[in-house]
Amino acid sequence: MSITFRPLDTSDLTRLAAWLMEPHVRRFYQPAPITLAEVAAEYAPMIGNHTPTICHLAVSGGAPFAYVQSYRNLAYPEWAATIAVDDGISVDLFIGDPAFLHRGFGRALLDAYLTQVGFAHFRTETRAYIAHATANTTALRCSKAAGFRPLREFMEDGVPTLLLVRDAARSRDTAYSPLECWHR
Repeated sequence: MSITFRPLDTSDLTRLAAWLMEPHVRRFYQPAPITLAEVAAEYAPMIGNHTPTICHLAVSGGAPFAYVQSYRNLAYPEWAATIAVDDGISVDLFIGDPAFLHRGFGRALLDAYLTQVGFAHFRTETRAYIAHATANTTALRCSKAAGFRPLREFMEDGVPTLLLVRDAARSRDTAYSPLECWHR
């Protein structure tokens, strides 16, 4: 499966708003309803490298299917303190298009993004972190399949959350099945 990434653009905000209202995205990523105006207010400032966060859409077969962002943890001191780290980048993502769920795209997206974009952009960083609600077993399974390992639990907005870490130099020969992320 071939995955590429392109920077988020203002023309993507309508698609992003629709994805954020999908039931599977609302469950863990965007619990409260969100309007297009709110999406524009939150995401538009990150377009064009005006913030420390870089934002992309993941594309497969010419179709955008997911949103992914990364940032140096120390650029957001409150977040770095919350997760108790003083290095690395964090990655946040969601698969927006339901047609791409349960087909191995989550694991493949994470691996490709870190290799092609995250560590390439933040060249001095050697670790990536990702956090998932402990109840989000599908996301946890996908992140582990992409080479992340559990580090510690913490509370994020009152939700028990697991922080995972991956080294930039991890072995590229980790065997996996594209269906490792699949979960009913």
